[in-house]
Amino acid sequence: MITAVHYRPLEEEDFSAFVALRKEALLNEPEAFGPDFASYNASPLIDKEHYFERILKYPFSFALGAFSNSNELLGMGCFTSPHSMIKRRHKGVMWGMYVKPEARGNGIGNKLADLILQAAKQDTGCEQALITVTPPGSLAQKFYEKLGFIQYGVEYRALKLETGYIDEVLMMKVL
Repeated sequence: MITAVHYRPLEEEDFSAFVALRKEALLNEPEAFGPDFASYNASPLIDKEHYFERILKYPFSFALGAFSNSNELLGMGCFTSPHSMIKRRHKGVMWGMYVKPEARGNGIGNKLADLILQAAKQDTGCEQALITVTPPGSLAQKFYEKLGFIQYGVEYRALKLETGYIDEVLMMKVL
């Protein structure tokens, strides 16, 4: 049982923990993420560093982590406000949500999502959060529905795995 968790934006010194948790997420939940484990694992460390540096451009892009008392990264989620066009600046994307299986059931995912959405609204002026969920009908989709996200579409055959195609559910929440 997890007794105490603290939440904070990931910083440069969290790079190794980010990479390790990202690998775990891609390995354990291959249907839930666009990138695949083999490609991510094979990419050079410098590519991972550049990627990580790009998401540390708070407030318009950030990763939030949930840490144990021993400073172990238990879960994380990211946010990006991807649009430079004035008419699309009101939207941002929440992505990369993952909580270690042994830490699930303690409200960590809920708290991460709440904090990410709160920061997106307050610090970037985001009015609408988008997320994609795979596969349709999954526990992840039910999780986001409980957070107030609604489905606005489906991208059929969005991901192709060795086992076949997976559709992505497109969801949004007005903040």
